Amino acid sequence: MIKLLYPEFWQKRNAIAYLLLPLSLIYRLLGFLRRTFANPIKLPAKVICVGNCSVGGTGKTQIVMYLANLLKAKNVNFVIVTKAYGSNLKNATIVHAEHTASEVGDESIILAKHGNVIATKHIKEIVPLIDELKPTVIIIDDFLQNPYFHKNITIVSVDSKRLFGNGFLIPAGPLREYPHKALSSTDLIFLVGNKYDEIPSSLVPYIDKLIHAQITVSGNIDKTKNYFAFSGIGNPERFFTTLKNHGLNIVGYKIFPDHYNYLQPDLENLYLLARANNATLITTRKDYVKINNQDNKIVCLDVELSTNNPDLLYEKIFKKN
Repeated sequence: MIKLLYPEFWQKRNAIAYLLLPLSLIYRLLGFLRRTFANPIKLPAKVICVGNCSVGGTGKTQIVMYLANLLKAKNVNFVIVTKAYGSNLKNATIVHAEHTASEVGDESIILAKHGNVIATKHIKEIVPLIDELKPTVIIIDDFLQNPYFHKNITIVSVDSKRLFGNGFLIPAGPLREYPHKALSSTDLIFLVGNKYDEIPSSLVPYIDKLIHAQITVSGNIDKTKNYFAFSGIGNPERFFTTLKNHGLNIVGYKIFPDHYNYLQPDLENLYLLARANNATLITTRKDYVKINNQDNKIVCLDVELSTNNPDLLYEKIFKKN
């Protein structure tokens, strides 16, 4: 997997974006061929697939956790399937407490706190494990553009600030697929991070399937300290904004590529930066699970999702076949 930072030109149509357009056409052609020759399998449970149109953090993991908690409250037997990003996973596996992020991926470790998780690089490999667990519902984290399995319910996550960037496909822009295609065929759209009364013009045609969602801090963080923030996630700007909105004094920050695996020199440099700023290090849960923090010098920020229309979510999940 390519480790990348979200480049600034993905938010606007400049010379770099136009120069990369021929490669975007190749990406589009490859996607068409993939869909054309795919032979999708039907999994033995209701499949809810949560994904996005674009590269970068859109709140997808928080949506999956929200769904898991919802199903748990309804006593529904479910399993979560993740892509094991950033791991050295070879074969599909059921995630256990002794697994590490390097073995099954950072998202797998986090989601395992909310239910059974299968980490896999290839969707077809999960079939025998699904037969073993026998869930009623399968929540698929990502794989939205994967044509190799049938989906009963699809949910598209959209970041309220970035939306769809410059509107170009990878690598000229951030899009995995064009929004009109994904949004017109999806069951629900989670608009993550905006005020509940604001609807971007590009989403107005889909208002009947729109759910507003916000990510807020869960747990207590000492607001009297100075903090130096760091992260290696798809949308670090949202992390920094969440910290500031929570009233924390952020004196500096450092961004690493998405799903970054921290080395000891990285941590030593971060400790130096924190001491130079008379600050405490703070990071996301995704980063935290990949760090040895035995001395408790790093604070982990946990967040949770809230929505404005849970009834619509209930209806789609429990009434659609």
